[in-house]
Amino acid sequence: MKKILFGAFASCIILLSCSKSDDTPAATEKYLSVSAGSTWNYQFINNITLASNAYTLTSSSNDTTAAGKLYHVFTNSNGPNEYYNITGSDYYRLQAFSLGTTDTTLENLYLKDGAALNSTWAQTYTIDFSSVPVGVTVTNKIQEKGITKVLGTTTYSNVIHVVTTISIPALATVGGTITTDIHYYYAPKYGMIENDVKIDIVSIALGLDQHNDSKTTLTSANIL
Repeated sequence: MKKILFGAFASCIILLSCSKSDDTPAATEKYLSVSAGSTWNYQFINNITLASNAYTLTSSSNDTTAAGKLYHVFTNSNGPNEYYNITGSDYYRLQAFSLGTTDTTLENLYLKDGAALNSTWAQTYTIDFSSVPVGVTVTNKIQEKGITKVLGTTTYSNVIHVVTTISIPALATVGGTITTDIHYYYAPKYGMIENDVKIDIVSIALGLDQHNDSKTTLTSANIL
């Protein structure tokens, strides 16, 4: 599972809570293909270190069960496998969440392709940070829908733009802060075509000083 600095957008093997918004009918074409043998080539750039790397996701022929759902397995040429589930108009993925030195696996409802413009949904998790339970809330919003996005020489239509915010109420009680500026773009069949992630979390009391500023872009794909 691909690790995301400071727990953005991933949900845990135990989903603690999720509030649903009103949905419009689900899209006719799914926003991710799980056809075995399909490939996605991504370019990742760390804007802090200026390091970059390319990696390829490949849809395998395997599934696995987690959190009561059947997850399809995607291999990553530059890291651990990734896991995705589509249930109706809801899209889930398993990812790592890092808070200080605490790592855990979370299950994230990252997209609702039938949700109306400006719809929001939230997921709240409890992370055991240094033996202290810490509540983390991840909120997603359909910022734009049905837009066109050009990446390189490829034009993607009917793109959904999701804005994600993260809050940790306990930080305020110890003088800590968290700021996020997180954007995801999803295209029919291709899934995620770009993300832009900025996360800063600082708490002297908790010994936290984490920063993430990165972008991932789909450079090419072969969807079977």
